[in-house]
Amino acid sequence: MESPKVSIIVPVHNAGKYLEKCLTSIISQTLKEIEIILVLDCPTDGSNNIAEGFAAKDKRIVLIYNNENLHTGISRNKGIEAAKGKYIGFFDHDDYCESNMYELLYEKAEEECLDIVRCNFLCVYKVKSECVEEGYKYPDNSTNATDKEWFYENVCSDKISCVIWNHLYKADFLKQNKLYFLDSRTICSEDSIFFINVYDKIEKIGIVPDFLYYHVFHSSNTGKAYAYRSIKNRVSFFEELHKFLKSKGINEDTCNTFLFKNVVRSLYSASRQALLLFPLKKALKEINTLRKNNLIMKQFYFLYKKENLSTLFRLKPTIIIFSLLIRVSTPKKNID
Repeated sequence: MESPKVSIIVPVHNAGKYLEKCLTSIISQTLKEIEIILVLDCPTDGSNNIAEGFAAKDKRIVLIYNNENLHTGISRNKGIEAAKGKYIGFFDHDDYCESNMYELLYEKAEEECLDIVRCNFLCVYKVKSECVEEGYKYPDNSTNATDKEWFYENVCSDKISCVIWNHLYKADFLKQNKLYFLDSRTICSEDSIFFINVYDKIEKIGIVPDFLYYHVFHSSNTGKAYAYRSIKNRVSFFEELHKFLKSKGINEDTCNTFLFKNVVRSLYSASRQALLLFPLKKALKEINTLRKNNLIMKQFYFLYKKENLSTLFRLKPTIIIFSLLIRVSTPKKNID
């Protein structure tokens, strides 16, 4: 095969029973000129054997072996560097897609000379013994790539989905703009950081309105693990968002407006998870790190400003109590 039209990058760790369906949906694409890069991230459940079995039967599959568990961020970067396709797509190892997904995205990108094109997607949940599909359609404003501040606000406040696997990216666009993923061992939601940087660079967004990608939620999703979504990693994420906003000339009050509600809800969730997972002393030690971070504490104080009280009282009672405890235990004079 000549240079592939699309390179599809799939970090593979412990995908379990989901991997076979995932890989079958990729190799069955109606667009045949594809390269499938499986980055084997030290799986311990036999996922490597499944990947190697598929590779033995399909020469379009390229295997990359990590020497240590690097997680999704760095694994995706290794895939980007190895990719030979004109376009690049990312795929989670437990998801699947329609057979014509990459053909539709590729044709749209080629017809309109786009650096990026996306489709809508479905979330797949199991409710009791039944699988339920819930479609996600982007708001109309998200088609206007020139309104950068709209993207900044909606990414920072978690109002739009910042997933990356329903997109197709021109490889040269990613590489020339040095658009890579942060290390997901030390920061969570690295895909949101990638998303905001991508959308900051593009001038036009291509849309295929069909629901073509299926994102599967299950109890062993990596994204649910505390090791990934810890208090420390979430704080790193908000620090990275704040740094991005400041680099775009956004003033501090606007930064706080974009961030505060997401910060409070996210860190409540992490703190609750810590209390459920760890002995009380260890959990409180984790939570106490919030009080030592000026950026985070500014958000808790910002929540209680007069103009934000309506937002405060729309939060769940447990989040209100949590935010109050964090606020009153840290005198404002201790915040720079």
